[in-house]
This record gives sequence, C-alpha cells and structure tokens, in this order.
Amino acid sequence: MTQDPIRPLSCPLRSRPLLKPKIWGGRGLERILGKTLPPGEPIGESWEVADIPQGCSSIADGPLAGLKLREVMQRHGGGLVPGARRGEFPLLVKFLDAQDDISIQVHPDADLCERLYSAERSKNETWLIVHVEPGGAVLHGVREGVALDEVCARISDGSIMQVMRRIEVSPGDVIHLPAGTLHALLRGVMLLEVQEPSDSTFRVYDHDRLGQDRRPRQLHIDQALRSLHMQQAAAALITSEAERLEWGLREPLIDIPAYRVERLTLTGAMPWRGREAAPSVLVVLDGELAATWPGAGATYTRGESLIVPPGVRDTTFAPAGSRCTVVCASAHSRQR
Repeated sequence: MTQDPIRPLSCPLRSRPLLKPKIWGGRGLERILGKTLPPGEPIGESWEVADIPQGCSSIADGPLAGLKLREVMQRHGGGLVPGARRGEFPLLVKFLDAQDDISIQVHPDADLCERLYSAERSKNETWLIVHVEPGGAVLHGVREGVALDEVCARISDGSIMQVMRRIEVSPGDVIHLPAGTLHALLRGVMLLEVQEPSDSTFRVYDHDRLGQDRRPRQLHIDQALRSLHMQQAAAALITSEAERLEWGLREPLIDIPAYRVERLTLTGAMPWRGREAAPSVLVVLDGELAATWPGAGATYTRGESLIVPPGVRDTTFAPAGSRCTVVCASAHSRQR
C-alpha cells in the first residue's frame, strides 16, 4: 500500500538542529538555552531549521524521525511547502552565540545574485536578541555622512568598525538587516536569526584572525563592495505594538516579501490557525510550550524549534506553565 504523503505532516515536527563550530563561538548555547553540545568545541551556530547545501537540520521524533529536512522535502515536499519551485524549505532559522566579535560582512540581494553571482543566494535576515553580556552590541550599517570612498579606505586599513553604527542591545530587541547592509555581531550577544535560505556571506574584515589552517580567513572585498547598500533605514531596531487576544499577546515584528515574523506571548490555549500555502517555524524563547492534537501531544522546552506544516489541523498550543514566549516565522508562498 502506498503511504499517504500528507499524513506524516498532520502534526508539528520537532526539529533537531545542526550545530556549527565557529572560531568566534563558545558554550553559551549550552549554558543559556540548555542545548547539548559536543565536548570541547566552540559552537557558534545552531541551525534549528535548515535545508541548504551547507547543511540540514533533521526531524527529532514522530513518523519522520531521523530524516534530514532535505529528505523530508524530497519525499513530502508538496505537503510541507505546496507549490515549491526550488524544492527546498523556504526559511533558515538559527541561534548564534558570539563569544568573540564576528567578521564585518554583507550579504547580496536577489538582483545582484541574478546579475553577477548566480551561485549565491539573496540573504535578508532578522535578529531577535536572546541574551546579552554587559556591553553587548551589534554593528548595523555605516554612520550618517560616511561616503563609499571612506568605507573603501577604512576596509583597506582595517578601521572599518570606527565608521559603523554601534547599537547597544538588550534581550527582546529586534533588528532587521536587509540584504546589502554592512553588519557584525559583537562579543557577548546571543540571538535568534530568521532569514532566507542562504549562506552567502562576503567578509570585508575579520580582526586579523587565523582559521583552523593557521592562515588568515578569506575576505571577499570586491564582492562585498558590489553588494553594499549605502542607503539604509535610519532605525535598525524594530518597534511593534502588541495585540491582546484571548490566549495572550501577538506582536507582528517584520513582514517582507520572503517571510514574516511574530512574537507570541502565550498565557492561555491558542488554537492553531496556520496558512494553507506555507509552513511556519515556532521557536520557544522562554518557558515551555505544550502542543496537543487528536490523540497525541508534545512539550517543547526553551531553545527548541518545531515546524508546523500547512496541513496541520485541530492543534492547540499553550504554555506548560503560566506563560511562554514563542517566535513564529512563516514563509510567504510567492517567494518559494
């Protein structure tokens, strides 16, 4: 008998992240979020939900347990992402733990990739700050009045950080980085990143660090300068107004052509009303999330992520205690 390809997608899918060692990483994901990390490795990124050539997350339990997200897309892609043109999951969601300053970098936009870098992918991203050590900050674009020729000169002499906008951050802050924004995450900041499914990154400065091969890490200055957008929004921090509902608070954070992100503070039971055309990713940022559906249920702890396929019905989410905070990222169907 042929298995119904939609049936395994009738309930939420707990994700098993792919852990990425980074030269600037550490053990914060274990200390703050309780993630199990391989001993002795500086883990900088936890790819919660990922389906790109550079790596895939997998499914932790249920009928699809053990499968990589790529395999799920190959077997059940029509049920998980209806009408997907590229046959890939349309979001990349990850935690980053910067125990040292990350390189100064920029990501290309869709137009540039189409014209010059066909092997690259556009990368718009949104940051939600999870934890900050004293003095923690991010760099977002260059200061007002700084011209492109000065940016080039500062890159050449290694002083580019001096003309970038430094933004002090606190847990709960939300920052959007359109493709083309020069940026960096500085030491002591942990965040959740929602982005397009891309790992295209052009570095312009890396603090003169050596890689595992004891050589300076590669820079991509020409590509970065072509990708750079000098015009940027005056405010990097996103402000939002919360909508009070029967089950708690809903905060719309960002809505761009690739995805939308909301923050949900649950104090009661929330019936799931997803969209027919696209999947969502839920990430528990605080407390515990309980899910129930016909004949079964599950609990998700802080730092865990789950994929909610578009066909999920009769499912309710509620805090396992008095309240929990969840980030909900949803792909826009027109971008698949």
